[in-house]
Amino acid sequence: MTQNHLKLRTTLAYAKGAYTVEIKIGSQRSAANVLLDSGSSTLVVLPQAYDPSHDQNLTATSLAQSIAYGIGTWAGPVLRTEIAFGDQRHARILPDAEIAIIESSAQNFRDADGMLGLAYRKLDKAHDVTALLTEKKIDPNHSWPWPFQTKESADLSAFKTQLRDQPLVNLTPCFSALEAEGIISDKFSLLIKRALVHVLDDGATPEQLAADPLNDGVLVLGGGEECQSLYEGGFETAKIVHDLYYNANLIAVQVGDKPRIPAPALSEKYQSAYASNAIFDTGSSFLVLEASVYDAVLADFAEHDKSFPDLIARFQKSFQKEHGIANDSIKMQHWPKLHFHLESPSGDEVTFTCTPGNYWQRNSLHAGECFFLLMRQMPKWPNQSILGLPLLSGHYCVFDRRADGEGVLRLAKAKDA
Repeated sequence: MTQNHLKLRTTLAYAKGAYTVEIKIGSQRSAANVLLDSGSSTLVVLPQAYDPSHDQNLTATSLAQSIAYGIGTWAGPVLRTEIAFGDQRHARILPDAEIAIIESSAQNFRDADGMLGLAYRKLDKAHDVTALLTEKKIDPNHSWPWPFQTKESADLSAFKTQLRDQPLVNLTPCFSALEAEGIISDKFSLLIKRALVHVLDDGATPEQLAADPLNDGVLVLGGGEECQSLYEGGFETAKIVHDLYYNANLIAVQVGDKPRIPAPALSEKYQSAYASNAIFDTGSSFLVLEASVYDAVLADFAEHDKSFPDLIARFQKSFQKEHGIANDSIKMQHWPKLHFHLESPSGDEVTFTCTPGNYWQRNSLHAGECFFLLMRQMPKWPNQSILGLPLLSGHYCVFDRRADGEGVLRLAKAKDA
């Protein structure tokens, strides 16, 4: 019998602050290391990884995408081709996947080749640019080869303005297509060890970083609890309260045994676009806390130990140049655990705990440097906390989209794969 899940190796070696998985694109089986992002739904690659001109399975379309992430904006054509996953008994092919090619300035994917969004259908939208192609006298009306000027930021901004007047089309995200084709069931799981790449030698290549077991992870497409070699003990379960992102209801945050810090509800003006006051986001290297919660956490840190604010300030100054502070300046045993109280499927609470070694991660990005992975709500961002990789680190995480309405996220203690 054919198993109904795919177990795939992931690594922090390429994206540095997120896990990637290798996929193979088109008839040439072009390999691409794509970042796994539960905060988006698009499958997108850079031209360095995939050249459509050599793909015998390519179907061009009249569609274009322009997507904005926290790391910037990109634009490019939407194509259809086959995507291959895994090897040997874990090998599967999605025959007619929708994939976008970035035709604007490269995003900060570092050494990764693109992104595989694992969120829901509502986030994967494109525009039918037939009218713009007709204006340019392009026949047939295909968006590839890319006929638009989008390399410079001013050109990209102008193109995005043009796109607003073009008809919207809903695409089928790659993960949803795998489920619709019957290749996998509607769930996926991730074994997550860290939030940032573990570095012992600043001269290490991505291939050398990939050989470090601390940079390893696992993606299980279509599976979860049955992969018992990946976790130990029982699961704690949080409710997914909306299928826009993996939305959660964050009730409170607690620093050690100090009083709970209530998390404010999402402002009404943001409800339709953001749905709840927290999301689980595997594309975020940080725990980004709503402003009042962040400020209260730091106040509790200062009350816990008066030296903590200076250490955090030193890190934040160093981080402006993408560096941390010396590993030995942080004594993990002195820092408290952070407890995140969330709504459970029963309507009660569940608590996910982030240990000091996961919000202060040693040997991150640079050998000998420790990174503080709490961040205050970004300017112009809604009052929503982004529960990223630090909270998920050390866990086997089952994103089950079939359970209890919109789904659940189950966490168990990770074993080494």
